Amino acid sequence: MLGQIEVEGDGRVVIADFEAGIGTLSRMKPGQLDVLLVITEPPAKALEVARRAVDMIGERGLGTPHLVANRVTGDEDRAQVERVFASVPMTIVPDDPAVRAADARGVAPFDAAPDAPAVRAIRALATALVLT
Repeated sequence: MLGQIEVEGDGRVVIADFEAGIGTLSRMKPGQLDVLLVITEPPAKALEVARRAVDMIGERGLGTPHLVANRVTGDEDRAQVERVFASVPMTIVPDDPAVRAADARGVAPFDAAPDAPAVRAIRALATALVLT
């Protein structure tokens, strides 16, 4: 269940959720997108797939990649992500019990816990993307 985020900005914003992996990227054409969010988690296998996606985005001129590291549990996770993606704009979304609790109740974290750290990180990302 998705919540709504109030953001201000000009222009058109389209958000699409593609299948996991890099297959969709191989079928895209340059110039179709401005920003591509590459969502990953800290485990090494996930970071490798995300790294390949970021590389493909750059090689094919598909747009600007922005990494979203989800469920980051602490300094070690954060350091690992930052090591792999040192030159990529990124948002760190902390692992957040408030998000798990909202999910267990079947409600959107934006409604259930609007001030939770993960919700604040996602809201900041959404605002930054609209203002870009």
